[in-house]
Amino acid sequence: MTVRNLFKRTPFRLAATFSLFFITTVLALFTVIYLVASARLVSDIRDRVRTNIDSLAVLDGDRTFDDLVTVVAEESESVRDPDFIVELVDKNGKFLAGNVRGVPESNQWMTLKRSSLNFTMDRGEPNDEFLAIWKPLAKGRLLVGSDNSEVKQMKSFLLKLLAYGLLAMSVPVVLCAIYFARQTQHRIDAFANPLARVSQGQIEARVPISGLEDDIDQLAVQVNGMLGNLQRLIENVNQSSSDIAHDLKKPVGRLRQRLDDARRKAKDRAEFQAALDEALVDIDSITETFDALLRITQIEAGARKDRLVPVDLRVLLADVHDVYDIVAEDAGNKFSYKSDVESPASIRGDPELLVQLFANLVENAIRHCPSGTQIGLRLLESTGAYNVHVSDTGPGIPSTERENVFRRLYRLERARSTDGSGLGLSLVAAIAELHGAKVSLADNTPGLRVEVSFPAA
Repeated sequence: MTVRNLFKRTPFRLAATFSLFFITTVLALFTVIYLVASARLVSDIRDRVRTNIDSLAVLDGDRTFDDLVTVVAEESESVRDPDFIVELVDKNGKFLAGNVRGVPESNQWMTLKRSSLNFTMDRGEPNDEFLAIWKPLAKGRLLVGSDNSEVKQMKSFLLKLLAYGLLAMSVPVVLCAIYFARQTQHRIDAFANPLARVSQGQIEARVPISGLEDDIDQLAVQVNGMLGNLQRLIENVNQSSSDIAHDLKKPVGRLRQRLDDARRKAKDRAEFQAALDEALVDIDSITETFDALLRITQIEAGARKDRLVPVDLRVLLADVHDVYDIVAEDAGNKFSYKSDVESPASIRGDPELLVQLFANLVENAIRHCPSGTQIGLRLLESTGAYNVHVSDTGPGIPSTERENVFRRLYRLERARSTDGSGLGLSLVAAIAELHGAKVSLADNTPGLRVEVSFPAA
C-alpha cells in the first residue's frame, strides 16, 4: 500500500490526528510550564538583586557615601564574584569600586554576558549571564547584578524532561493509536466485505454483529435489515418472473388457441364474435393480474406512505363487515364481527388499502370455503398494538404451505380450479408491511386464522 493510499484510510487519519492532538497538547502544556517557571525564576533573581541593592543603598548619604564605597569594594572581593557583579560610580561616571567596570548606564533591567564585561577579577565562566540594574544615589549610581544560571539550568532541565517525556509517552500513544486504527479498520472491513459480496451477487451476505451493542452494531443491524429487504425484493422479483412465466403461459396459450380456432373454424359472424368475447375475458384476466402485480410493487416501494392518516380500526372493520355480510350470506356462509376494544382503535394507515387488505382476507375465506362455513372478524388489543383476526372453519392451509401462500402468483393445488390470480395474500402482505404490521397464519381448529398486528398510533 502506498503512502497516498494510506492517508486515504479513515483509521490511519484518525490515529494520526489523535497522536498529533496528544503531542500538541503536551507541547502546549509544557510551553506554559516553561514560560511560567522561567518568569518565576527571573522574578526571584530580580527580587534578590533588589534586596542586595537596597541593603547597599542604606549607606547612601552625604556622610556615609565613603562607607558605601568601602563596602562595595569589600563585596567585589568576596567569594560571590562568580555569580554577583557590582559597580559604584560617582555623578561623573568615574569608577569608585566594584568587580566590573564600564557597564553602560540604563534605567531598565539589563541582561549582561560575562564575556562582554570588564571584570577587575574574573573567576566565572565566559558564557555566564547576569540580570542587573542601575540605582541612582546621592553622589553617584550603583549597579548590582546576579547570575541567571538558575534559569538556564531550569530551561535545560525542562527541555530534557520534554524530550524524555515525549519519547516515553509517544510510544504508548502511537501503539494505542495503531491498535484503535486496526480495530476501526476491522469494523470498516466488516461492513465493506459483505457489501462487496452483495455487489457481486451474493445477496445472502450480512454484516457481522460484534455484540458490543454500540452505535456501529446498531448501524450493522440497520444495514442487515436493508440487505434482508433487498434480498427479499430480489427473490420476489425472481420468483414473480418464474411464476409469471409459469402461470400466465397457460392462459396466454389458451387465448392464442381460441383466436386461432376462431380464425380457422368459425362458421359465421356470431360464432366468431363469441370466440372474441371469450378471448377478451382472458385478456381482462391477464391485465388484472399485471395490474395487481404493479400495485403490489408500488406498495412495497412505499409509494403511498404519504397517504397515511389516523384510522379507527373499529369503524373500518365494521364497514367491511357491512359490505361482505350479504356476500357471505349469498354464498351460504355466516359472517360475524366482534370488537373487544371499547375506545377508538387508532392507527396510522391508508384507509383504502386497509379496506382492500381485509376485503381480500374475507373474500378468500368466502371463495375457498364450502357453504355453511363460519367466518369471523375480530378486533383485539394488546400492549402497544391492535390485533385483527380473520378466521374461518373451512379446510385451512397446511402448515408446510403457509409461507408459500404469500408468494406472488402462488396457488394451492386445490385452489387452481377456482377463480383468482394467486396475488391476494401477496397484496395483503405488502399492505401490512407498508403499515408496519405483521401477518401470520394459525390453526383455527378447524380452519384458518389470519392474524394481523398493527402498532397503535
